[in-house]
Amino acid sequence: MKTKLSLLLALFISGCSIGPDYVKPVSAIPDVFHNGDANQSNLQKGVIDKNWWESFQDPLLTQLVTKALIANHDIAISQAQLEAYLGQFDQTQSYLYPQINGTASFDRKSTENAIPNRNLRDGITSTYSGSLNMASYEIDLYGKVRRTTDAARSQLLASEYNRRSVQLTVCASVCASYARLSSLNDQIKLAHENSTATQEIEKNTLLKYKLGAISETEWLSASAQLESSRSTLSQLEAARTAEESTLNTLLGENNKNIHVSPMESINVPNVPAGLPSQLLTRRPDVAAAEQNLIAANAKIGITKAAYFPSLSLTAMMGVQGDTLSNVFSNPTKLWQITPVASIPIFTAGLIDAQMRIARADYNQSVALYQKTVLTALNDTDNALAQNTRTKEQLLLNEKRADALKKAFEQAQLRYKAGTYSYTDLLVMQQNWLSAQQQAIISKQNVLTTTIGLYKALGGGWEN
Repeated sequence: MKTKLSLLLALFISGCSIGPDYVKPVSAIPDVFHNGDANQSNLQKGVIDKNWWESFQDPLLTQLVTKALIANHDIAISQAQLEAYLGQFDQTQSYLYPQINGTASFDRKSTENAIPNRNLRDGITSTYSGSLNMASYEIDLYGKVRRTTDAARSQLLASEYNRRSVQLTVCASVCASYARLSSLNDQIKLAHENSTATQEIEKNTLLKYKLGAISETEWLSASAQLESSRSTLSQLEAARTAEESTLNTLLGENNKNIHVSPMESINVPNVPAGLPSQLLTRRPDVAAAEQNLIAANAKIGITKAAYFPSLSLTAMMGVQGDTLSNVFSNPTKLWQITPVASIPIFTAGLIDAQMRIARADYNQSVALYQKTVLTALNDTDNALAQNTRTKEQLLLNEKRADALKKAFEQAQLRYKAGTYSYTDLLVMQQNWLSAQQQAIISKQNVLTTTIGLYKALGGGWEN
């Protein structure tokens, strides 16, 4: 009997956390990525810097990312949301402790035709008082308040991970937009050269047509090709304007011209091979999903506590006197303590319904967490595959451009020797410029997929 009383007393004083403890769901994550390097399953000794955009070795890009991290409005919104959750957490944590307020009052009133006494002069009485009041404080018998604090803490952490996710998205978007803008600048430069070459071909063809050396069809075909090259140039310039607008929005600025480096000066970083799939747990969206799951688990305990009795306490301690000096020298002492116990007797199924909602929310959070992990795994696998393929395409297109460059140089020599026509020389130049443009687009694709891979990995990792 004495042991039972001791246990009940310990429960009363320290309380316990009701509801299930959090257990991380099992996710079928393989040791390595499907499209990773199968020959290296161990963790690489190298490090992907958290400031991963610096691996492109472009100072202009680094400056723009730094500016976006400061001025981007989406990041500012996420930061404000985090501050709100921090306030909610502090508010919830304060419920673990009693709330004590100090009050002081002065009461003066008049009573007509009153019986004279020493406290009542000329029908007027005065009362001075001061007190410390403890608002209704719930004693956390079953850990309901602690579960509430746990839920608020997890929601705060989820908000922090959401903020990091927004930062990662903004940084990746700035880098991708920068790569597209650089690519468009280089393509526009080539498009101008191509348009000039096409115009020369059209003039040469028109002269031959007037001399009767070729048919009108050949001249009309050359003329159509000239208009097509001009249309392509116009489309590229329109795309550059749109891309500058996108990048300015990411930077939190009004539209203006943005200086970017040419594609050839942007470094293509090598992501270490053999990355372990467990890196996905460091992705901010995966971490946020798990914190939301922890909060949902804690809310089951909060709801379950409604089945059990609650005990709250209200108290007051103060002094009172008919004069201000008596309040300090000879006060009337006052105190009051009011414990209140409450136990649900009939709720018409309300608590049961709330428990079903809490468990359903938890099951939904489990499914969302597992979906987030699976999506992260597939995103990273796809990013690895795309990065590998685009690098292969870049290599092939650079070889093609180099071959056509040599062919054009040989055509120039043959043209100077009189064994090659001017029109054929211009066509060869046009083919070379087109191959250069394709190589530029291929490098843009490599940069884009590398950025996507960094983002899929959570924006860099360390051992």
